[in-house]
Amino acid sequence: MKKLTVLALAAATASCFAFNAQAASSKGTIAIFVNALDNPYYAAEAAGAKRQAEAMGYDTLVLAHDEDVKKQNELFDNAIGQKVKGIIVDCADSTASVAAVQKAVDAGIPVALINREIVKDGIALVQLTHNNFQAGSDVANRFVELMGEKGDYVELTCSLADNNCVTRSKAFHQVLDQYPDMKMIARQDCKGALLPGKQAMDSILQANPNIKGVICGNGPVALGAIASLKNAGRNDVVVVGIDGSNDEMASIKAGELKATAMLQAQELAVQGVKAVDEYLNNGKKPEKERVMHKGIFIDKTNADRVKDFLYQ
Repeated sequence: MKKLTVLALAAATASCFAFNAQAASSKGTIAIFVNALDNPYYAAEAAGAKRQAEAMGYDTLVLAHDEDVKKQNELFDNAIGQKVKGIIVDCADSTASVAAVQKAVDAGIPVALINREIVKDGIALVQLTHNNFQAGSDVANRFVELMGEKGDYVELTCSLADNNCVTRSKAFHQVLDQYPDMKMIARQDCKGALLPGKQAMDSILQANPNIKGVICGNGPVALGAIASLKNAGRNDVVVVGIDGSNDEMASIKAGELKATAMLQAQELAVQGVKAVDEYLNNGKKPEKERVMHKGIFIDKTNADRVKDFLYQ
């Protein structure tokens, strides 16, 4: 019994030394908050930020707020209580998130926003977003080509509660509305998910069997539409989207999804971590607070260069 106690004490002491060594070698913790960890885009954001932060010597705390402002506020409060060094966040809401970011900054914690902006300047260290208008325009122009500038089409939006999705839809119509022979016969918000995309397409297809194309606000919705069309034996319908996930790349290579725009999820996350690190170590802020990253147009010619929202 005595021998066991000594061994247990030795193990505890070793564990304590290991913890202290880890704490001594760490530069502190970077908190990474994204919308969800079961969505390929947000998972790529989290993975990119985590990898970069740990390579720079930080510990990481990776959590999801599920686009719930209350839950996001709780995550921020906990991060402030734990005295994290910095926060990387894809925020739950552009307006309602201002208070949480302000609270962290008031506590001396720099915040880098990725993917979604907040409506106020001068609070966040940096706001890194995608040029959704450019990405939407590129995809819409290819859609017009594939449609031969005419025919009935459907728009399945990703989530009209998300400003990024609203911008993509505006970009689509800036292009599509110039072609009088292209007629939108249905439009439905699919909440950015595959199953609602499939359900919407099922319903629309029954009422409008002569549709020629479907333009989608993100990748999961596009894949849902493709699943519906495949079940109906409709491989003649043109489908395009925006995102750039691995599943989309497989669909493009299979000839199902005709085009997408890859959003640089990991690159935004990496740049956010680098901005926080530069500020913590040198007190230096980025030259610009708001920085847009271009969406990379993808079709069958370059789909094999994309993996995990990185373009090789």
